[in-house]
Amino acid sequence: MGYQVRFGILEAGAYGVSQSRKRAFIWAASPEETLPEWPEPMHVLAGPELKVTLSKSTHYAAVPSTANGAPFRAITVRDTIGNLPAVTNGASKTTMEYQSQPVSWFQHKIQGDNQVLTDHISKEMNELNLIRCKRIPKRPGADWRDLPNEKVGLSTGQMADLIPWCLPNTAKRHNQWKGLFGRLDWEGNFPTSVTDPQPMGKVGMCFHPEQDRIITVRECARSQGFPDSYKFAGNIQHKHRQIGNAVPPPLAFSLGRKLKELSSRKAKCLK
Repeated sequence: MGYQVRFGILEAGAYGVSQSRKRAFIWAASPEETLPEWPEPMHVLAGPELKVTLSKSTHYAAVPSTANGAPFRAITVRDTIGNLPAVTNGASKTTMEYQSQPVSWFQHKIQGDNQVLTDHISKEMNELNLIRCKRIPKRPGADWRDLPNEKVGLSTGQMADLIPWCLPNTAKRHNQWKGLFGRLDWEGNFPTSVTDPQPMGKVGMCFHPEQDRIITVRECARSQGFPDSYKFAGNIQHKHRQIGNAVPPPLAFSLGRKLKELSSRKAKCLK
């Protein structure tokens, strides 16, 4: 097509959210246009420089890693959701009061002037997974490997393995299934937001740091940087899908600002 292209991999956590989310982006324009630069990463986030291999000896990174420093510190899980009220497994009340004031800079920004908290709702786990969740220690890094190897009784009278049979029997081939049935770390960050958070899912670290439940729609939305005033449509599955498929708004804003800066310079030159 004759377009010029600039491509790169950006880490959302370096642009104002508490989430490790690496995505490829492309700027493209006709040859006579100028392409925007990549936005500078502003927050510390541990991780290697995100390089694209062009050849055996040539690598390209759109922006530097912020593991060794950036203008602002990393945004934590506590910064993101620490002021939200406690709810239980399967919470379904779509509106409620906040109950506490914002504490962190992020909470002030994300709550804004919003007076009513919406979508602080949680997917309901079955009885066995709820038992497992309650047995996961409330400490950073805890996951299925911390469950005792025993059977538990269900309300139906059946006995079931507390540890899912498939996990220890296939762990060596799958990095020990690290993170499945995992709790978030208050002082860490969220893993990549997905469209269907569940303890045996693609990203199994989905339990609240202290409460025995899957993180709520609103907590997932905050991890992506959606303001509390943002309304999602449909049922709980639809809402999680809308959140998990989105480009985090703070990263989208940073990209849009670079495009606007370029457009403004071009407009001035044409005057």
